[in-house]
Amino acid sequence: MNVFLLILAGIILIILLLLLCPFSIKIVYDEKVHLSVGYFFPVFRIPLEKKEITDPKKLARLEKKKQKKEEKKKRREEKQRIKEEKQRMKLKAQGKELPEKKQNFIAGLIKKEGLSGLIDLLKELVSILAGLMKKTTDHLVISKMDLQIALGSEDAAHTAVLYGQTCSAVYPLINIISSHVKKCRHRERIAPVFTSEKTRIRFILQARIQPFFILSGAVRAGLRFLKTMLSKKAAAQPQSSER
Repeated sequence: MNVFLLILAGIILIILLLLLCPFSIKIVYDEKVHLSVGYFFPVFRIPLEKKEITDPKKLARLEKKKQKKEEKKKRREEKQRIKEEKQRMKLKAQGKELPEKKQNFIAGLIKKEGLSGLIDLLKELVSILAGLMKKTTDHLVISKMDLQIALGSEDAAHTAVLYGQTCSAVYPLINIISSHVKKCRHRERIAPVFTSEKTRIRFILQARIQPFFILSGAVRAGLRFLKTMLSKKAAAQPQSSER
């Protein structure tokens, strides 16, 4: 019994450690986007650009695989059609008709409550998503957010206008981000370069969050979503007539 309790306590401690250990993400943009994620000590780089396949053999294999998938889909659809036709002929011979297909949940909701019912559902789903985002961002720590923009164009006057437009868009956005996260260390450098005809942007973002807060927010959002869908589904179902 004591051994079992020790093992159980060890498992609980490991789970707590996994939930409380920060999950980190790093995004670097400098002509290309580079994404890295880390958990505990390992850091994994995730490729965002698909490598172009030039090998004729690989291209032929991919094409063959695609054709097989399409043929398999067509055979499955044909089998389903034949099955439904046989069932229809059998019921017709018995003087019956095929049962009507179950009404789609969304279609039933619109039929019973109109477009306003669908709008109310979408509002509730947006509210759930907003709650999940707030639960996550309230515990998100941005340890580094470095933005460097060197504005350039062929015309100096256009560069000056572009500088004003960029500043009026970037600085309010940075303020919004920093006010909606737990902590944010940021630095922005926006400057017009009248000797350059090209705009260069370099951006680095490093952030971390504990998985516990993501999991708790997801569980809460999932329960709200399940409750909403069950209530809407019950409301969309046609009521049986009283005898």
